[in-house]
Amino acid sequence: MAIQACWKSALATLLALWLVPASAATEVYVSRDENGNLIFSDRPSKNSEKHEVKELPTMPAMKVPEKEPKPEPKKEPAFEYTSLAIVSPSEGTNIPRGMGGNISVNGVLSPGLQAGHSVVLLQGSSVVKRGRQTSFSLSNLSRGEYQFQLQVRDKDDEALISSQPVTVYVQRPTAN
Repeated sequence: MAIQACWKSALATLLALWLVPASAATEVYVSRDENGNLIFSDRPSKNSEKHEVKELPTMPAMKVPEKEPKPEPKKEPAFEYTSLAIVSPSEGTNIPRGMGGNISVNGVLSPGLQAGHSVVLLQGSSVVKRGRQTSFSLSNLSRGEYQFQLQVRDKDDEALISSQPVTVYVQRPTAN
């Protein structure tokens, strides 16, 4: 008995759900007023005609493809210079009087200089020369002590590697 009642209840619910969309459809009536304007209503009136409302064409929703994640830009491995050294003049070199205060500071860099980098020759903390080479000529240096150092700098002028400083003594004749 309980099973029959359950089946009847389920059947009644299904029938109600099936009929709801049909009963939810609204009937539309069309008539004209004294000025000839169309009047739409859900109730019939004198001289109105039943209007058949056609279902609007629909289109199923498009499935938007998920954006593919952009590959991260390849990070270039951090580049490091392994060595930078002044090979001549050597530490403590005396430049004799006959050289006129002219010297050449020569260095060795490993690996080679990268694009966007430059080599600077420092005297103390001041930049004396800059270029893409590791050899710099200086002329007419006054008598005295000089401390030279080479540095590789990047495009932002940040030092990437420095050589050990080299002290040089320039001897010049003095006027009496």
